[in-house]
Amino acid sequence: MRQFTVAILVGLLVLAASIAAEDGKGGYAGAFLQVPIGARPTALGGTYIAISDDAAGPLYNPAGIANLKNVLFGTSYRAMQLDRKLAYASILIPVQGNSAIGFQWLYAGSGSVAARDDDGDLLGHDISFNNHNFAAVFAKRFERYFSAGAKLNYYHSTFPEVNASSVGFDLGLMLYVNELMDREKREFFPVKDIQIGLAASHLGVKFPWNSQDYNAVYGSGAIGYEQDDEVPFQIGLGASARFMQRKLLLATDVTKNEKQNIVFHGGSEYYITKEFALRAGYGNSRFSAGTGYLFKVENITMAIDYAFSTDKADEGSEHIFSFDVLF
Repeated sequence: MRQFTVAILVGLLVLAASIAAEDGKGGYAGAFLQVPIGARPTALGGTYIAISDDAAGPLYNPAGIANLKNVLFGTSYRAMQLDRKLAYASILIPVQGNSAIGFQWLYAGSGSVAARDDDGDLLGHDISFNNHNFAAVFAKRFERYFSAGAKLNYYHSTFPEVNASSVGFDLGLMLYVNELMDREKREFFPVKDIQIGLAASHLGVKFPWNSQDYNAVYGSGAIGYEQDDEVPFQIGLGASARFMQRKLLLATDVTKNEKQNIVFHGGSEYYITKEFALRAGYGNSRFSAGTGYLFKVENITMAIDYAFSTDKADEGSEHIFSFDVLF
């Protein structure tokens, strides 16, 4: 009966998300920042603003890491179609005063293609487009029911003979609803760990491009063209809660950036055992699913996560792997 209840809840969640979801329009700078990053967030349909409690957390809501009790290292790799790659590495460290600091590197790259001149003749080497995001993050739990976080980002994008850099900010808040109840009521309340998250991302990010050097090397020597590509500012609101003695997690997000439509995300996670979880979600016109496994080696806790995301617009399905180590 319990498994049947889980199946019904998951089905209703995914159905609600699929009805509400709207497609945004692409074609804007920083598109790689809109792709769900990390296996667990991807498996949950990109629903992570009100969770964000692991190495992927600062990518969604920097306030989520305020509860960290141990040093955490995490990394993830997403193999995408058309030889694209998306990966990150994070190191997060708890500090005094219910706070945490961390550093994160995010990489997005395209496959290499043969370079040609204006006449279409091969030049004998390949070219590619690469993006890097180096970030420092800080989060603090100011009250039992409230935490806040901020992330300072340095972006660097490279194309043959052309580089562009920018600085931007991400801000996040997290409200722990159960902590607003008195202790006795909180203990017997059937819904646990109710959290509401608010995140503002890509504040002030603008890439200044100049094609002069590229034209000099690969083109006809024409005067270079200057352009500022602004990454759309995004705001997101999320909610999550645990049911069935914390075995079942349900979460939903709604995100909106200044250039695109509203996008709804929905996800669920069910722990069959204390170590093994199943996940499913829907977001941005993609169904996703995945698993997670926790295990210990002496005093070190490790987590291996996997996600599968269905294709969108014939881009092809994708596989995502993540690995976290808690020291």
